[in-house]
Amino acid sequence: MPALRVAVAGLGNAAVNLHLPALAAIPHAQLVGGCDPSESTRLAAGKRFAFPVFATLGEVLSSTRPEAVIICAPPRAHRALCLEALAAGTHVICEKPLATSVAEAEEILAAAAKAGRRLALNHEFREMPAFRAMLDAIRAAEGGAVFAQAWQNMDLPPWAEPGWRGTLLNGVLYEAGIHLVDFVVAAFGETPRAVTATMSSCGTRDEQSDAVALVALEFSRGRLAQVTQNRLCKGETQYFEVRVDTPHASYRVSYGGRARVSLGLLRSRKPHLRLELGGAGMAWREVAHDRAAIAANPGNAPMIATRNLLDRTLRAFIDGTAAPAPGEAGRDILKVLAAAYLSAAEGRRVALDDPAVAAYTFQA
Repeated sequence: MPALRVAVAGLGNAAVNLHLPALAAIPHAQLVGGCDPSESTRLAAGKRFAFPVFATLGEVLSSTRPEAVIICAPPRAHRALCLEALAAGTHVICEKPLATSVAEAEEILAAAAKAGRRLALNHEFREMPAFRAMLDAIRAAEGGAVFAQAWQNMDLPPWAEPGWRGTLLNGVLYEAGIHLVDFVVAAFGETPRAVTATMSSCGTRDEQSDAVALVALEFSRGRLAQVTQNRLCKGETQYFEVRVDTPHASYRVSYGGRARVSLGLLRSRKPHLRLELGGAGMAWREVAHDRAAIAANPGNAPMIATRNLLDRTLRAFIDGTAAPAPGEAGRDILKVLAAAYLSAAEGRRVALDDPAVAAYTFQA
């Protein structure tokens, strides 16, 4: 398979910790250049990964002629960078979230179609080994998903986030909780029909925020899901937890490390001895008190997930097959998030085909 010439726009943490190491491990990816408006940031990345760096995307495009561009800048810059790359005739892989509104996402998709190029997203949890194994198991299960819960508990309110994220008092679900929402949508294999949500600072400060977000998703055939994001938790961090119930079994995945030995009766008369090891997270299947491991994440799971997703996406660009997280999926997740914020603000159930969803602009 021929190597695809790849450039990276935005050389901050996402690029340095995820995308650049991932690209180095993909034989059919040739890193040809990168850009960042911060001189110190781009020079540090260029030195560490030994590739040419520039101040602007325009310079990268004209000097290195990439065939694909990975956008790793903050969300407010995504639209302009995506449109510039597509106009130059390159494929685009964009970090999530795709844009600051559904309307912007539609504009980017239209530009990709006009240019005859592909647009994809880095929704990397879809390709993290334990999460991937869980998705595969759910899709193979008779009846598929009927109910799901996804939750995050951590002590990191929006006002305490570092860097540009700390300016988004009402952008945590949009920027970080998108992982939870996207995985639930992937588990059901369809976009929900309607959303009901509540968001609050829970009395911890006067300003309204989405430090705590409770989101209910309605899928076809009456199937339901609930997403809980709690950034005010003083207890043990649970970064990404999911339970998906099918007609015959429950499936669980836990990210962030799991090492547990249990001995006893639990809720059964049958004694048990159970050893669970998943240093970076694991997935398992449950029926009553019986539990069987499905998969465990390797070390450095976020980078491995990004590598897996970039590998599959670049292969799709080369051979014309479907990407694991196409641009349309990025747009559809924005619709779900827009419906959630509208529901919380207006105190009503919001259908995804509500015109207000397409008109909503996120804080970014």
